[in-house]
Amino acid sequence: MRRLFLWLTWICCAGGTVHATTVPLPGVNLGATSFEDGGGGVGSMMQWSASRFHATRNYDADGQRLSTPYDKTLWVHRLHYAYTTPHVWLGGNVGVEAVVPLVDLDLRIGATHGQARGVGNPSVGAYLQWRDRELFGWPFSSRLSLPVVLPLGRYRADARLNTGSDYFSFSPYYAWTLRPSRRWEVSGRFMYLWNGISHDPEARYAAMAGEPVNSVQAGQAAHYNLSASYAVTPEWRVGAGVYQFWQIGADRINGRSQPHSEERVYGAGPGVQWRRKQHRFVGNIYAEGWARNHSAGNHLVLRYLFVY
Repeated sequence: MRRLFLWLTWICCAGGTVHATTVPLPGVNLGATSFEDGGGGVGSMMQWSASRFHATRNYDADGQRLSTPYDKTLWVHRLHYAYTTPHVWLGGNVGVEAVVPLVDLDLRIGATHGQARGVGNPSVGAYLQWRDRELFGWPFSSRLSLPVVLPLGRYRADARLNTGSDYFSFSPYYAWTLRPSRRWEVSGRFMYLWNGISHDPEARYAAMAGEPVNSVQAGQAAHYNLSASYAVTPEWRVGAGVYQFWQIGADRINGRSQPHSEERVYGAGPGVQWRRKQHRFVGNIYAEGWARNHSAGNHLVLRYLFVY
């Protein structure tokens, strides 16, 4: 999860080469999944994961670093449950999943300090899991999921900080794992984000626009995670991962497109995995850059999965 509707009025007013009025995007998966992502079998999976973002750099729409002192520490804990049924449709096993995020933010911009804790918007969806396939003669597994992000997180239009939103989002993804050899695996997840319209927008928008604001809508986005790992032993894997995020549609306020409002960010770094029987631990560290209308820093992800 990244842009979790945790926003202060003066964030959008910071100086920069190009001024942009942006609408905060909902939380998205930036490197939160990595090795062996496309696998899965019939049964249930419970996952706990924690992401820690720490950023001291903030960038404008031109990709220039803003001069205002900036320090953000964001923890996101996720509870993720998935169940893959024995029922087959279109050659894949039908499944359902749900994710509930818990958020803890500490943010300083200049002399101003803000904190927020609460529940983010949960997501629920159905998926198809394909197993025991081949691609280029190598074992291949994949999953297509269609989750909907529900506006059930903490939100008030008059709040200074929010951990949720008042609109729905649609965030489908396709995850896959290819095994070129007995020890090597390559995995990826391609994701898309569509956001609905907020008809009860935060009060700060009227102050920025200088007129009544009745609706806001964050732009569409596309992003991906890619990773590769090598089995050093039957239990241990080492590897690396990257992610990239592009906002491909402009934000809208009162139905009008906001120029220079698109966001982007890039991350890359090493990872490690331990796996035995029903248990799996995964850790990844990313360094971020190539940001626009976005902060950049370091990103740590820790995950524990239990399959039964």
